[in-house]
Amino acid sequence: MKLFTRYNRINLTVMVLLFLISGICYYFLINYVLIHELDEALEDYRERIENYADLNNELPLISSMDETHVSYTVVEKSKKHQHFQSLMLTDTIENKRHNYRQLTYYQKVKNDHYRITLAKPIEGVKLLTRTVVIITIAMLLIVITTTIVLNLVILRRLWQPFYLSLAAMKTFKLGNKQIPDFPATGIEEFTYMNKLLEDTINGAEADYQTLKEFTENASHEIQTPLAVIRSKLDLVIQEEGLSEKQTLALASIYSGIKRLTKLNQSLLLLTKIENHQFAETALINLEEKISEKLEQFHEFWQNNQIQWTADLKPSCIQSNPELIDILLGNLLSNAGRHNREGGSLSINLHANKLIIENTGSLNSLDTTRLFRRFYKEAQHSQHNGLGLSIVKQICDQLGMNIQYEFSGNLHRFTLNWD
Repeated sequence: MKLFTRYNRINLTVMVLLFLISGICYYFLINYVLIHELDEALEDYRERIENYADLNNELPLISSMDETHVSYTVVEKSKKHQHFQSLMLTDTIENKRHNYRQLTYYQKVKNDHYRITLAKPIEGVKLLTRTVVIITIAMLLIVITTTIVLNLVILRRLWQPFYLSLAAMKTFKLGNKQIPDFPATGIEEFTYMNKLLEDTINGAEADYQTLKEFTENASHEIQTPLAVIRSKLDLVIQEEGLSEKQTLALASIYSGIKRLTKLNQSLLLLTKIENHQFAETALINLEEKISEKLEQFHEFWQNNQIQWTADLKPSCIQSNPELIDILLGNLLSNAGRHNREGGSLSINLHANKLIIENTGSLNSLDTTRLFRRFYKEAQHSQHNGLGLSIVKQICDQLGMNIQYEFSGNLHRFTLNWD
């Protein structure tokens, strides 16, 4: 989940809860205030009745036009206390029952004791309460909606430099010598982040260039003494009078030198690919290219009793001829070298797809490490483990997609390109 979405969800949840709680509290508060005002009005009405009775020694006449319902009831004895209550009474004019707020108290006039009840309708208070609450809720909704919309707009604009920096990072590839162009921003945190990213990229690029130069220089420097050692070994091996033990020892040394030479050549090739030294392109007929490779490997496969089939359809690609030659050579070489005696191998070429299947190990290769350098299926294998790493490097540079599958005891490599 994106940070922006998570923030909006939390913000919206808090606002809804706050809105509900504040709405309920506001309703009861308004209702309490209005009821309190109604009680004060009844108290004021009581004072006027008491003042009138003190001056005239009688209770005032009950007016039927007043919304306040007044009733006098003669009782035997007065009580000092008064109380308020809410109850349902019948409106004599409308002949309907309504909610009223009633004040009951006792008063002595001349020699008589009266229980006096004053009641005012609550309907007007409730209507006013509902009106105030509805208006308030509407205003709160407008405020919340406006706040959410503003947050969406403002936060999206505030976070825009962050997403632009991420988009710039996607274009970065180690070894291209191109530092991403981070957007200028007035936000201190994003400026600090961009500065750290630039420093980190520059440091990584410098380390990468140093390592690459070291690998290239080391490969070149090693190549000369290896050639000298091989030539000297050739001369020693050709001498007469060598014992069997000496011959075996020299053969072992020669085999080691040969592996070391091949490893050096592979590392040098990887360095050249990473340095983009194969920039020239041409239109290549893959059908003809693969046919040539099949002729080269035909004898090797025949000696190992490998049954192979090829279904080649016309296909052309704009690419570097040398890289394509290395790519096809490594794939077909691996398919034969890692096959078993009496196994099978098939090559299928389509307009923009190449599929190479072969028998071999009865277990799938480790897909997490398959294209890494020095990956070997068997720990003590005589191969240097750089073949598929070179294949992957070439595919990345040529814009090809390579996939590995193991199905039906067949190892399948599929190349796709536009």
